[in-house]
Amino acid sequence: MSTLIHYEHMANHLPILNFVKAVVDNQLKHYASDLFPELQLKDEEVFNISLMRAQQVCATLDLPIEHHFKKIYRTHGNRTYCDYKLSHAAYVLIGINGDVNHVKVANIQMELVNLLVKARK
Repeated sequence: MSTLIHYEHMANHLPILNFVKAVVDNQLKHYASDLFPELQLKDEEVFNISLMRAQQVCATLDLPIEHHFKKIYRTHGNRTYCDYKLSHAAYVLIGINGDVNHVKVANIQMELVNLLVKARK
């Protein structure tokens, strides 16, 4: 099959790279900022730790970080701020890596434990 192009050899194939980027971007359906109210967060520093841990999970498992996290800039009124577009997996990873002193984060972790326990029965 000499006509197949290996992914690592696509650097010179801009149309294919643009297609892959469009597919990946389509999977980034969540905004990181949406997690603030959902997880009842007030401290951006605590959130950034959760974000870094979620990215580290991807790095540890050799998952392409850019397939799950995309840094973007948004505006609200006259204010511009940094946000992230996230895959569903990244969205959940940030939630489970949050501050367990928040009831929402603790509940998410317990729900996952319950699912795992049920799956093993």
